[in-house]
This record gives sequence, C-alpha cells and structure tokens, in this order.
Amino acid sequence: MAFYGYRADGIYQTDEEVANSPKLVTSVGPGDIRYKDLSGIDGTPDGKIDKTNDREVLASSLPHYLFGGYINVGYKGLRLSAAFNGVGQQKVRMSEVMVRQQSFRAAPEIIMGKYWSLYNTPEQNQKAIYPRLNSATGNSNNYEMSDFWLMDGSYMRVKNINLSYTFPKKLVNRIRFDNLRVYFNVEDPFCFHHYPKGWDPEVNSSASNYIATTYTFGLNFSF
Repeated sequence: MAFYGYRADGIYQTDEEVANSPKLVTSVGPGDIRYKDLSGIDGTPDGKIDKTNDREVLASSLPHYLFGGYINVGYKGLRLSAAFNGVGQQKVRMSEVMVRQQSFRAAPEIIMGKYWSLYNTPEQNQKAIYPRLNSATGNSNNYEMSDFWLMDGSYMRVKNINLSYTFPKKLVNRIRFDNLRVYFNVEDPFCFHHYPKGWDPEVNSSASNYIATTYTFGLNFSF
C-alpha cells in the first residue's frame, strides 16, 4: 500500500505569496499549506493545483523491516533478560486528531506555540511547523493528503525486562527451603519513536486506549 497525494511546499506567509502561487482552492490565505504544481494536462506545470494532475505516490505505508530480539544473560544467581521488537523505514500519516483543533475544544497541546498565527511575529511564522487554525481552509486545503503530514513511523519498543536473583542452595537450605528466587519484571517500559508526545506507534491514532507500563515484584520459593 502507498500514500497518494500532493507535494507540500511549505506554508504561505504573505498575501503576495498567495496571489502569485497556484492554489488548490481560492480561499487559501497566509498560514495555509502551499502545494507544488507538478503537472498539467500536457504533462507540464499549468499554474493550478488539481486532483487529476498534481497528486502522486508519496511513500509506502508498509514498513520495510520488522525486527525483534531476546537477550538473556546471567552470572551465578543473577539473571537479566529483555525482549524487544519494532519496525524500520516506514512512513505514517499524522492524523487530524493529533494536530487539528476539534470543534470547540482547545488545540492539541503538541501544536501549541508551533502553528502559524496572526498574533505571531513574521519571524515566528517563518518557523511555524503547523498551518493556521482555520476550519474553512482546513477542510478544503490543509488536511488534504500530502507529504506535509507524513513522518517517520519507525520505532523500537522494549517489551519486557526481567531481573532475578536465585539464592545459593546452602543459604536457602538453612531456612529449610529447597529454593528461593526474587525477581523484578516490567512490561513495555520504553518505546523509542518519532511520534508526537503522548501518542504510541502501536495504538491506532483514533483510539482512546494506550499501552501501559506494568511493574511486578515477586518471590518464588519451594520447600
């Protein structure tokens, strides 16, 4: 599978830029996403953006690599094991729920201070990462499928870490045990990824659930 859409060319900064650029919709203004005029009917740029001639395959949505592993080491009674998995070289799309203001709610925290705004200085808007908060052009222009919203979807998750210690036989026999082992276990402790803060690469972007980290302490013995 592949992402198919427009090639973004930054964010409009001035009315002059808007007036002198090909547009997907006539209502765009400063703060909206600008798209590249890739082609026209005759195969050359024609000064307008349309769905027929200016969209192309942007990237593969499937990971190129899947990997995982297990580590198990020990010394005398001490043992450490860890399991991990992940994907490599994958593009994913930032969904609207991640970056777009929904109805009457506040804008998502991850875009605060990073979107184009009339209240910013020109210098601040030059550094803006996200387009302006505008429902009209948001629906018709800014949140169209484009490489503007594609990001690196590769990640590595540490699924499990287990640390244990088995006491020497001579010691446990003194207290009339056959064996005695203590352990500490943690599930899903770390995930290294490029997703916005608060989002998990293994959880659907529209889901309200998440992968929790679970800590367990234990004691095993027999007599």
